[in-house]
Amino acid sequence: KGQYDPVEKLVKDAVQISLQKDMGTDYFADPKGRLLALKNNNGQNSTGWPALDKLLYGGFNRGELQIFAGGSGSGKSLFMQNLSVNWIQAGLNGAYITLELAEGLCAMRIDSMMTNTAQREIFKDIDTVEMKVKMMAKKFNSKFRIKYMPAQSTVNDIRAYLKELQIQEGVRVDFLCIDYLDLLMPVSAKVSPNDLFVKDKYVSEELRNLAKELNVIFVTASQLNRSAVEEIEFDHSHISGGISKINTADNVFGIFTSRNLREKGRYQIQLMKTRSSSGVGQKVELEFDVESLRIRDLAEDSDYQEFKKRAPSIYESIKTTSKLTDEEPNATDAEEPGKISAEVQSAKLKQLLGQIRPKAA
Repeated sequence: KGQYDPVEKLVKDAVQISLQKDMGTDYFADPKGRLLALKNNNGQNSTGWPALDKLLYGGFNRGELQIFAGGSGSGKSLFMQNLSVNWIQAGLNGAYITLELAEGLCAMRIDSMMTNTAQREIFKDIDTVEMKVKMMAKKFNSKFRIKYMPAQSTVNDIRAYLKELQIQEGVRVDFLCIDYLDLLMPVSAKVSPNDLFVKDKYVSEELRNLAKELNVIFVTASQLNRSAVEEIEFDHSHISGGISKINTADNVFGIFTSRNLREKGRYQIQLMKTRSSSGVGQKVELEFDVESLRIRDLAEDSDYQEFKKRAPSIYESIKTTSKLTDEEPNATDAEEPGKISAEVQSAKLKQLLGQIRPKAA
């Protein structure tokens, strides 16, 4: 009939219709159900360190990418191994993929952490360690695998291993630790290992997709660059390979230690990025047992808690006080003002230090 305009409109309207059936979230429909679904689907799990959980509003969510960043020898592997122990003791199944350390060394470190046995004592009393490990297996009823993979493996290699583990052993993991991100290569693009920014961008995105696909608690690690060596405050510029992996990650933690902290048996965690809370820039101090390699919340350190309770009374005892009187000072006081008061305060201080020293030892 020559009525082309209505025909054109009908064609345009037709091509705008899609097969998309999901209309998104109706915000006002069911607020309570929406919040409960978010809480249950995320499957928030405690890290095992209450002080860190508090800043994260409860812990780590499933399907998210957590990165612990530290310099060489800062303890990245130790943190992931301690997290593994925390989650095993919570009854979760997991896998620890190591691209650097041998399986046997990782397992021996976890033996120390699990049984609270010093590293140097492991070989002296193997039978006791074996008995304790087997008791832990029965107590927590968890499955845990440590798997070595060569550097420059890909996310597909990890996916294939986890699938085979599920088929052969019937083990479906609840948490996954990969030690560590910088040693993986991407699947979706051919990238030179020297182009760290692009390589880490693709790897971190693929790891996050894997965490979503498997619905697991996922933790990995990354190096800090040389500019972070003398720093005590970490920011995005200190991450090795650039900001690409930080953009993808849900939570990024900087591991800080120093000679002073090591002498006190402490580690400090700095929150460089977090999507699930407002904790960015805050710090958490954790207790580190050099003998068993166990990292614990300071709330579990009885000596620290005892000190916190006694600290106000100690302060009140040693702080200086002055009293004004109408009496005139005698000749001795006029010649050396404050001498008697200083001697009394010094005696009190020595007495208090004498009480504290045996407790600290």
